Parts: sequence; structure tokens; C-alpha cells
Amino acid sequence: MKKLMIAFLLIFLGVLNQKEIVGGEYLSYQSIEFKTFGGVLMRDFTDEDYTRYYDRISKRRFFGWRTTTVMDHEAVTFQKETKYVIVNEGTSSINKTYYFTTRESTNYQLSASGNIGLTTSGNVRAFRLGLDAEIEASASYEKNIFEEEKVEIRMLVDPNTTLRVEVFGEGFVTNGVAKYYRFWVNVRTGGWEVFILTTEYFSVVK
Repeated sequence: MKKLMIAFLLIFLGVLNQKEIVGGEYLSYQSIEFKTFGGVLMRDFTDEDYTRYYDRISKRRFFGWRTTTVMDHEAVTFQKETKYVIVNEGTSSINKTYYFTTRESTNYQLSASGNIGLTTSGNVRAFRLGLDAEIEASASYEKNIFEEEKVEIRMLVDPNTTLRVEVFGEGFVTNGVAKYYRFWVNVRTGGWEVFILTTEYFSVVK
């Protein structure tokens, strides 16, 4: 009876914390937009969404994960950050030279909610308890591969003109929810998300 009460307490705590998200840098981007209608990030899952997605996981396991996918390799665009804003309020033009580093990469980032959790080994993050192996979306990607190119841009900022330098990019999102069982008892629940950054570039707008 005592073990059963402990199991129910673990499940209850997992549900309470399901919207507390830990994870990748992409969560701090200024904006992320799906290219197709209806796309949703895990951070925007509502309590009702979690309940509906958990219902898709109908069978228990003696030991291990049960998962379901919500977004499957959906393309996104994003605005990462604003690097510079220069306002010329003077009467003469301003000459500016910028040195940018453009990046082509496959950057594998993870996020988790509830009590699924993440582990870190060196610079590589993974889901706890081998959840990565249950998620097909992560199988074909290498992690942290970058090709960089330095670019020089010379700009003339005219009087009464604003110059903005922003970082944009593209990628793919796969997410869902999962339950982890030990001896048929659900001891971990929460959401999981994989973000693959494929391209990152600067935008200069005057």
C-alpha cells in the first residue's frame, strides 16, 4: 500500500510540473513561426493539450517509455536576436563597416517538461533514461556541426535613418509527450521537443 501511495505521489508531482520547461537556446529566440498552419511549440501546450496527448498513450509498459508525437519535423522560421540598432539623428551620413560570421549548421537542441528531464555530457545534451532512442526524429541528425564564413559589409547610414542588424534562421521542430513506467507504474510524465537549426543568417535593414 505504501509503495502504491508513493507511485501516485510521483505521478501527481509530474502533472503539476509539466509546464516547467528546461532546454535549448531556441526558447529564448525573439520569435518562432511555423511554416504550416497549426504548428505549436511544447511551451504553448495547454493543460487540456497535455491531457489529450496523454490519452493517445493507451498501453502501459512493464519497464520503459511510451511516447506519442504531436509535431513531426515541422519547418519553422525564427528571429533569433537584434544585434545592432543605429539611429542617425545628425545632418551628415555615417559610414559603418560590419564584420559578420554567417553560420550554416545542424544544431540539435532539446527541451523537456514535467519530470522527464535532460542530462549533459560535455557539450551534448540528451533526454534522461534513454528517451532519445524512442524518438525517431533524433536518429538521423549529427550534433553541433558548424560551417562558418566571415562577411564584411559596408553601410552608409543617411541622416534621419535607422539601421537594424538582425539574426534570422530556419529549422525543424518535432515534439510530443511521454510516460515512463517501472513495474507497470507511470513514474515520469511530461513533454519532449527536438529543435534542429539548419540555417542562420544576418539581415541588414535601413
